Amino acid sequence: MTLKTEIPSVVLKALGAALLALLWLAGSRLAAKLETVRPDALRVEAAVADAGAALEELRVLRDLKLRDVDNYKKALKDLAKSKTAVYEAGASLQEEKRLLEKQLEIMTTYLELNEETGKIALMRGDHSLKDYPFQYSPLKSFGPGRQAMPAAARIISKERYAHPERGRVEEADGKLTWEPPQVGKDPRSGGLGEFVLFTDGPLILHGPAPQKKLHEAFPHVCPGVTAYTARALYENVFVGTKIVLIKKKRPQP
Repeated sequence: MTLKTEIPSVVLKALGAALLALLWLAGSRLAAKLETVRPDALRVEAAVADAGAALEELRVLRDLKLRDVDNYKKALKDLAKSKTAVYEAGASLQEEKRLLEKQLEIMTTYLELNEETGKIALMRGDHSLKDYPFQYSPLKSFGPGRQAMPAAARIISKERYAHPERGRVEEADGKLTWEPPQVGKDPRSGGLGEFVLFTDGPLILHGPAPQKKLHEAFPHVCPGVTAYTARALYENVFVGTKIVLIKKKRPQP
């Protein structure tokens, strides 16, 4: 047997009304709560928007900084290359300047043999750098076939020690053979001694000869300088240096 209990409609309506009232009350409270937190939500939303904009700005700044760093590194590399190029160019110019100054020194340096004063002047342009005395005034000619010193000569060879015999070039069967001059300290260099300057004429500038007989037998014109003077001239003149002779005036008869 099944029991069926019927709920009166009035009760159901009351229950429904009570449920609706509860739901309305809960919705009202929730709406009130939402109204209280709405300003905070709006502030959070605005803060999130500002934070997004700031983040995007920071990203842009980061990209700009990274680009600036790359440009700075590239500029540093270019600057280093430029400095290297400037240094190399400066070094090249300094070397070129040094060579030009040396060439100018070579071109403007000459010797002046003055038989009147008995001195050899080391000249640079119109200025006398230093005077050195010599013994034979006028210049003395040695050896057979006495030779006269021309008004000018030019240095063609510088030798620390020298033998009177010069280098020889011979041709045999279409081949050239060259026998070099005496080099090194040797008894055979006793005729001219040390610090020898050969010219394209008969004049030879050299230090005191260790062997007087060899010196007097070798045909040349000699001013007779000291060892100090011979060394000073040897160190300060160049191959190609001009030598000017100022002859001693002869007394009028």
